[in-house]
Amino acid sequence: MKPLPHSIGRLYSQYQSFDLVIDSRLVSDPKRSLFFALEGERTDGHRFIPQLLKIGVRHFVVRAATFDSLREEIRAEARRTGDMPVFTEVEEPADVLRQLAAYHRQQFTIPVIAITGSNGKTIVKDWLSEILRADYTVCSTPRSYNSLIGVPLSVWKLRSKHDIAVFEVGISEPGDMEKLRAIVQPTHGVLTTIGTAHQQNFPSREQMAWEKFQLFESVEHLIMPERDDLRQYISDVPSRKVVTWSGEGRSGITVDGEALGIEYPDLPPVYLDNARTVTTVARHFGVDWSYIRDGVGHFVPFANRLEQRQGRDGGNVINDSYSNDLNALAAAIDFAEIQDGFGSLTLILGHVQPLDDLEQRLRSLLLGRIDRLLLIGDRHEYLLADFPESKMYDSVSHLAREIPELSFHRQTVLVKGANYQGMDQIADMLSQQLHRTILEVDLEALRHNYRTYYRHLPDNCEVIVMSKASAYGSGALPVARVLEDVGAAYLAVAYPEEGRELRRGGIKLPIMVLNAEAYSYPMLVEYNLEPVVHRAEQLRYAANLQLPAHVELDTGMARLGFVAREFREILSNSSGDLLETPASIFTHLAASEDEAHDDYTRQQLTVFDKLYGEYLSTGAPEVKRHALNSNGISRFPQAAYDMVRLGIGLYGLGDETLRMHLKPALKLTTTVTAISERESGQTVGYGRRGRLESFTRLAVLSIGYADGLPRQAGEGRFGVRIKGVLAPTVGSICMDMCTVDITAVGDVQVGDEAVIFGPDHPIELLAAAARTIPYEILTGIGQRVHRVYVGE
Repeated sequence: MKPLPHSIGRLYSQYQSFDLVIDSRLVSDPKRSLFFALEGERTDGHRFIPQLLKIGVRHFVVRAATFDSLREEIRAEARRTGDMPVFTEVEEPADVLRQLAAYHRQQFTIPVIAITGSNGKTIVKDWLSEILRADYTVCSTPRSYNSLIGVPLSVWKLRSKHDIAVFEVGISEPGDMEKLRAIVQPTHGVLTTIGTAHQQNFPSREQMAWEKFQLFESVEHLIMPERDDLRQYISDVPSRKVVTWSGEGRSGITVDGEALGIEYPDLPPVYLDNARTVTTVARHFGVDWSYIRDGVGHFVPFANRLEQRQGRDGGNVINDSYSNDLNALAAAIDFAEIQDGFGSLTLILGHVQPLDDLEQRLRSLLLGRIDRLLLIGDRHEYLLADFPESKMYDSVSHLAREIPELSFHRQTVLVKGANYQGMDQIADMLSQQLHRTILEVDLEALRHNYRTYYRHLPDNCEVIVMSKASAYGSGALPVARVLEDVGAAYLAVAYPEEGRELRRGGIKLPIMVLNAEAYSYPMLVEYNLEPVVHRAEQLRYAANLQLPAHVELDTGMARLGFVAREFREILSNSSGDLLETPASIFTHLAASEDEAHDDYTRQQLTVFDKLYGEYLSTGAPEVKRHALNSNGISRFPQAAYDMVRLGIGLYGLGDETLRMHLKPALKLTTTVTAISERESGQTVGYGRRGRLESFTRLAVLSIGYADGLPRQAGEGRFGVRIKGVLAPTVGSICMDMCTVDITAVGDVQVGDEAVIFGPDHPIELLAAAARTIPYEILTGIGQRVHRVYVGE
């Protein structure tokens, strides 16, 4: 029953504008979704068809043999809804998914870059997509969808607006690559490296390499490292088609024998290799060399599938329990070292994928970097002798029983193992499980947004990042570590105590304190913090204590700062109250985001320029100036001066000008605690404010106004998303919980996730319902809400 090419053509003409869906939880537009009922080791997609019918999905591709056993049940559900669905019965739905994607790919003649290798595919794809966007509209693989299922879903995202496509392609079994090549049909190939990931599924490393190189059979050009051990695999590829690069360290790259000058960030060697790959591909596609140099100079490392959490004993817990080949372990340790603010790194290690000389390679990787080692299983027992503080447990459950008796005080803990071992439960036990409501912070989105703003700045302009109010509620210390790593010049906090906590966490960046009263100046000295000054006596305190001071001018904000008259008095004061060389002079724009007030903004900048000119006229030396906030950076780039202050834009919020280029970095979710059914006429909650006009299914959620969900969001003014469907609030928001209407959602279970806000459910909706702004929502998220830091 395998569809013939002409039947695929008919399917394509019918469904080319539909979303292809394999996960019932990811349906966003039921009427335009084609669901593929795939059968796996643990789940069978056919079981979810009745649930999908309830939420409005009407188009399905099913396995005929399996569908027979469910036919009556599904038809009964379809009759109940009164809208008969369309079922395409085939021998294997996964094959049809791949054939449809391949047919879709044939409709495009744009360059298609396929990236493969044992490691580094995702980071090369993301970095390359970012660089290419300077000249192209790019279609790229979301996350790491690089498998027999992920690749067709990625290719299906190709649209007429795209100029170029970048897809990563991974294989885990012999024979996979031939199927994937038929889907992607690449015009250009990129090889990252040949390593050890999935090697156990192939007879040899050589066989695995041959499989990977099948992807490049018909490409116009292949871009790869210049390495002797890889040359044997390209013997059948004409030399004119192969573009190679070489280089090591932070400086320079040689492409096809031509030495090029470029400076890379201070990254581990594996990331420098990835950066050189991106450099070569971008240059090959004609991206301006100056743009490439600037872009790669601000690349930052990230590790796939890493989650950083607040630890039970006060340290960090980093969970990377998805896969564990040697290269993935090395990348995870790199990430853990960046996040470690205590100088003490504990590794809880599961099984590492086998390869030649693994024992010696593990020793070389871990010695001098790991302070404490806890092993799961005896596969790597030989490491115990190398680490005085080490212990071996025969299973995850054995360690889980002993976790309550172990201390991890002031340690960073890296949990690293393969998915099948279930080591995520160890990470959960070590995490500070405060609440079932979670604020997820996407560290890679923060990096992306920082780089987006940075590219709008002139050369030598520095970035101050606002970290006040616990980094807008996201958690100041983990965010500060990312900003330190990405190249920020300064952090700014509201009060000295916030700066003290950053210093105690190991942050070395200069820190500006916006509100520092006289009594706190000794604390500023102790923790090397720099005050903002807006009164003459503050200048004297700072001078007496030899503190670098940032002088604020009030040009129209009417809040803090020297007004023009006061500033001129200080300039004319011969007592030297004004520091000889302030750390900076700045002002605060009142309405940089609002076009209606642009004349006022320009007036503020004119006043600022005039006052700075008067400062220079006294013979004082030039100092750094700054005026722009997030919206100012995007709307008034001509006033970037020497520094800018990046605030809420870092989180992908609040900047309409750059909205399409930013990634939302925050996601607030909670869980369903209870489900009930109520008849028409009943009331719900305090004050009986929730009045039901018809039969209603209700869900109680584990979030209330003490967690940051405003009371004004109650009584139907706001809806959460459950299974992609809006569920409006019913009645009042309580202190610790709220109630929502799930009648239209479908099959909701206790424990299901409810999204308060996130990339697919904008925080602006909640802010509008509460008649406030996103800033207030973020800073109101309670401390008992668990923060999870994701490094994609």
